[in-house]
Amino acid sequence: MDVSITPEQMRQLEKQWLSETCVPSIVLMEEAARGIVHRLLTLCPSAGRVLFLCGTGNNGGDGYAAARFWQQQGGRALMIELQATTSGDAAHERLLAVMSGATVINWEEGSSLPEADAVVDALFGTGMNRPLEGRALALVRQVNSLALPVLSVDIPSGLSGRDGRVMGDCIRASVTVTFHRIKQGLLLREAPRYTGSIEVHPILIPADYGGCDGFQSMRPAELQSFLPLRNKVSHKGDYGRVLIFAGSMGMAGAACMCARAAVRSGAGLTTLLCRESLVPIFQALVPSAMCVALPERGGMLTESASELAVAALRKADAAVIGCGLGLSDDLLPLLHAFRAAKQPIIWDADALTLLSRNEALLPLHSNHIITPHAGEAARLLCTGVEAVLDEPLFSLHQLHRKTGASVLLKGPCSLMYDGNSVAVNRFASPALAKGGSGDVLAGILGALAARRDIRLSMLERMQCAALIHGLAAQRAAEARGEDGMTPDDLIDAICLRG
Repeated sequence: MDVSITPEQMRQLEKQWLSETCVPSIVLMEEAARGIVHRLLTLCPSAGRVLFLCGTGNNGGDGYAAARFWQQQGGRALMIELQATTSGDAAHERLLAVMSGATVINWEEGSSLPEADAVVDALFGTGMNRPLEGRALALVRQVNSLALPVLSVDIPSGLSGRDGRVMGDCIRASVTVTFHRIKQGLLLREAPRYTGSIEVHPILIPADYGGCDGFQSMRPAELQSFLPLRNKVSHKGDYGRVLIFAGSMGMAGAACMCARAAVRSGAGLTTLLCRESLVPIFQALVPSAMCVALPERGGMLTESASELAVAALRKADAAVIGCGLGLSDDLLPLLHAFRAAKQPIIWDADALTLLSRNEALLPLHSNHIITPHAGEAARLLCTGVEAVLDEPLFSLHQLHRKTGASVLLKGPCSLMYDGNSVAVNRFASPALAKGGSGDVLAGILGALAARRDIRLSMLERMQCAALIHGLAAQRAAEARGEDGMTPDDLIDAICLRG
């Protein structure tokens, strides 16, 4: 499990470790540079021409050291400097880079950049706290105009390492190689638009040194240990009974996608609680799910519907409510029944809108989960979407305070909070920006929340669900393209083993 760190924490941790071990700081710089070159070899031929953009601080020092190692690999290192005056370890690495044959390019604002096969961005590190300007801004804009792979050192220049804000302009990286631990700002706000893939490279400091109190981030390889293979002697009851209250006329597809995702994610028994008029649709589209029909009169649920819902809830290990459910008033008595349930209940989609309109339903049980996107979060918090996007961590905590439930705030890097710890999923795909994707996630989460054979906390189950969902999107998008992937493709690509 990766754990994030703030730039301030990283500086203090590094300073303390160097003091305790008496290791020269330049050793860490060169370890970082080796990680840069190792990843660079996958972006560019070993004999390729690479443009190293070097700032004046330690980030620039990493760039100078990487330029020297690139030369030693047989490549051609071209260096553009913000200014030739450096100090400390960076000055030492600059001298060694020049001695190794790396070339300093005399680049002036407005002139073209030299031809290259790739770019290494080592202009500014995670401590940057002001907008790009002058020579740095001109360099960043020129690099962004080129169709070249870009590797950013620790963080793309122009991005805040603390909160993910873009400060005026920012390098658009193909890959970001960060050191020791992932920096918090790489996971917030618009950061995913600029970071490319993120890789953590160790730099001698032990992984658990200094404690681990940042965001948790589950790795794909960890799914196998969190979700072990099924016991050879088991039955369907061992894998949980999921109840899904969803669907309405014109939005039956959302309920079907949720149910299909639950079945695909290993639920032992999946039951759709639905209006009786929808039963023929669901039986045809999700034959592996059972249906509990809720009686209607004139298109409205009758009073006995609540009794049937309570009886169905008693048999369920977990439930999902909201996918395509609609917003009619006849749903409220059933929502009160779900609110009173003590087993995990996943509140999604229309159920979240109904919560925002009926605050008598709040707070929810601490065992419940809400799964809003930014718009739904804004309605629950009585604020604007931009406020949620601008302060995602604050919004995450406010959602928990208001609802009493664990929160999965959906986005490019979905954030999760159980009242104690924050987790983030950094494996996703823009292909998920399509109707139905959230219904699939709700189904996956419902299945994992119901599983009796695994001993995981609710936060761990949320992390597993978000990771399974994101990896399935990556696989489906690779096969179908990001534009062409459908929710059905997403469901078919679900795999609990990563």
